[in-house]
Amino acid sequence: MKHTKEGAASAPCQGRTMIDRATRHDLRVPLRYRLSGQDDWSAGETINMSESGLLFTSDELLELDDRLEITFQTNFQSNGAPLLERSTRQAQVVRRTLNNWPETRLIFGAKFCM
Repeated sequence: MKHTKEGAASAPCQGRTMIDRATRHDLRVPLRYRLSGQDDWSAGETINMSESGLLFTSDELLELDDRLEITFQTNFQSNGAPLLERSTRQAQVVRRTLNNWPETRLIFGAKFCM
C-alpha cells in the first residue's frame, strides 16, 4: 500500500490507484457541455461536485470514456465580475445511469482531467 503526500493510503486496483473518495457537495448549477472536437453545446445540471469530478443530468446520451468540455453557467457579481474565476473544465465520462420511474433522466459521473 502506498501513501500519498497528504498521508492517505492508496492501493492499486486493476491498473488504477484507488484513493479515498473526494468529498461531494450537493450543488444544483446549470451547465453546458460538448464532446471534445464538437461545436454544438448541450444543456445539463449538476447534482453534486467535488474537486475530482461531478455528477450531472442531461437529456443527451453520452458514452463511457467520452471526453467533454464543461462550462458552468455562473452568475455575475454586481460589479460584472464572474463568481467563478475559471468556469470551464475538461472531463471524462466514467459512469452512466438511468434514474427510476417516475423521474426518468440520464445521470452521468465525470472526472475532471488534470
